[in-house]
Amino acid sequence: MKTVLVTGAGGALGQAVVSRLRRESDVRVLTAGRGAQDVQVDMANSPDFRRLIADLQPHWILHLAATFSNEFDEAYAINVEATRQLLEAALESAGSPRILLVGSAAEYGAVRPDENPIREEHALNPVSVYGLSKAWQSQLALLYAGKGVDVVIARLFNLDGPALSDRLFVGRVQKQIEELRAGTRSKIEVGPLSAVRDYIHADDAAELILSIAALGRSGQTYNVASGKPTTMREVLRSMLAAGGLQDAEVRESAALSNRTGYDVPEIYADMTSTHGLVQQRNKIGAS
Repeated sequence: MKTVLVTGAGGALGQAVVSRLRRESDVRVLTAGRGAQDVQVDMANSPDFRRLIADLQPHWILHLAATFSNEFDEAYAINVEATRQLLEAALESAGSPRILLVGSAAEYGAVRPDENPIREEHALNPVSVYGLSKAWQSQLALLYAGKGVDVVIARLFNLDGPALSDRLFVGRVQKQIEELRAGTRSKIEVGPLSAVRDYIHADDAAELILSIAALGRSGQTYNVASGKPTTMREVLRSMLAAGGLQDAEVRESAALSNRTGYDVPEIYADMTSTHGLVQQRNKIGAS
């Protein structure tokens, strides 16, 4: 039986990944973190990671724990330093677990519209603290892959699904829709809606992540996205229609945006490499 350790299992993506894994009869799923059901661990404490790997002997570690904060100290501690501690613990362990890190499209940063769809080899040029911290995480993965750690990166674009953080556009709109229904809000208030993004549902992202964990080459990065561009306005319209609120008043203003600095006008993924892994996995499953 394969043991899979999942950090960040309480988030929207983590919940989808854990749910998908638990449908497999030959997989033992354990969750790790400060509030995890199975294993309590301080993500910034390397002795905790060493003990965890030694005690559990996981075959895979899916490191989904992250913060979306643009506050430097928080982003560095959780997205960079905790990852370094995990990779260092894996390097020193005898079990050689496979580690999957979840990156972000924010690593690509300042992308011109004509450069889309974005391949994994595209230069990283982050324009936010969050994107910078995730780019550093990816560089750490390459560094430790060169030292012999079996690590692969799943670079996630925009996530859709239930229970998302309100630091994300979809999560923020979900919260406002709940407030509209409760009568504590009279309108939806959002930043500019003209930007083009690439959204993928958490369940679909979970499937891609497991294909990358199973078959991705160590030291390589794979996009996790739909590969389909859509405007933020279309996303909002779809969410309101799904909730029966298509006639809700919407206030759109730059002053309402939670973004600071440069806002990338258009970014969506080239999914060639990831879809190749999915096809391989399907063939293995069918044989």
